Amino acid sequence: MRLRTLGCLVLLSIIFVPLVGLANVPRYSAEMELLGGVLSQTSWTQEHGPVGSGNEYFRALQDFFTPYKNHEAVRLAQALTKSGFTYDAPPGFACHLRPLPGLELAHEYSEYLVKRAGGRQKLEDFRLALKDLAQESNFLQFWEEWEPYLDEVLADTVQGFRSEAITKWLEDFFGWSAEEFHLLMTPSMFPGGGYGATVETAEGRMIAYQIIRENGVSQGKPEFPTGVSLEHLTVHELGHAFVNPSLEAYSERAKKLRPLLVPVRQVMKNQAYPTVTIFLNEQVLRGVEIMAARDLFEPEMEMRLINYHEERGFYLIRYVVEQLEFYENNRDLYPTFQEFVPYLYDQLDLYQREHSTWQERFLGNFL
Repeated sequence: MRLRTLGCLVLLSIIFVPLVGLANVPRYSAEMELLGGVLSQTSWTQEHGPVGSGNEYFRALQDFFTPYKNHEAVRLAQALTKSGFTYDAPPGFACHLRPLPGLELAHEYSEYLVKRAGGRQKLEDFRLALKDLAQESNFLQFWEEWEPYLDEVLADTVQGFRSEAITKWLEDFFGWSAEEFHLLMTPSMFPGGGYGATVETAEGRMIAYQIIRENGVSQGKPEFPTGVSLEHLTVHELGHAFVNPSLEAYSERAKKLRPLLVPVRQVMKNQAYPTVTIFLNEQVLRGVEIMAARDLFEPEMEMRLINYHEERGFYLIRYVVEQLEFYENNRDLYPTFQEFVPYLYDQLDLYQREHSTWQERFLGNFL
């Protein structure tokens, strides 16, 4: 269990890690469901909950934890939620933990998580409270009773899912692989979509997680993205494990591009992409989606994705794709994506000099 922001040391270690196969068989996580059950007792459901009462498993999970709504774990979850510890942060936190019942810390919390929570001790207090609640409520018994039902849902969801083709394309495009990749389905988190989480081990290895949320509209069995939707989502969420550490290894260069965020700063903030670092990660990753669509999906998928992303404020999508085309056509110069990133930043610098107004340059100083 694990999460995100990696520095230059990790970047170097990734470059010299040999390509290995990814453990990408979709599965559930009891620890993630414990977290989902606790969040169901907080105001988290008001913004991140399902339409209506949710699928029948979620209703049972919520009912199971209702008698414990005054437990310390729920109190801490509410405080974290109120402080902005939402979206990818809670599942990313769960990815750092060992399995129940011990729920020990498996890998040290990332700086990103500590900052989101407002301090490491808050994460530790939450972990210990979750462990206590799981024991007090005998949550594992509840989980074991529901597992066969959820396994049937999973079998239907992943039918025809081309996991090997997706991960091979990403490995080939970026020039390396995470040492492990885990695809987690979360029937208690909503709405449809996913989160990407990357964890650094004490040995400097990289473990990537793709967390797929339930669609959020079913009142019966849980429903997840399937077919092309699931494959496209896998490109995006697993792509974070490649794009984020590559770009964030040059964090100072990203800061100099803050004027590029100014025209869409409110749109990005509404999507939980408030900083230029996150904005650039998401913008480049969406360019990667276009490159993948050309090879993996039907021809019309490319323009559909470009239009979709432009409508959501990613106005650099076509420019970024042009740079990725240059990368793809010059792999002799850039065997890995990390080696290409300085050139990519050069081109983004050039775009900023040619297109950003003086007002955007001025306002960028305050982002």
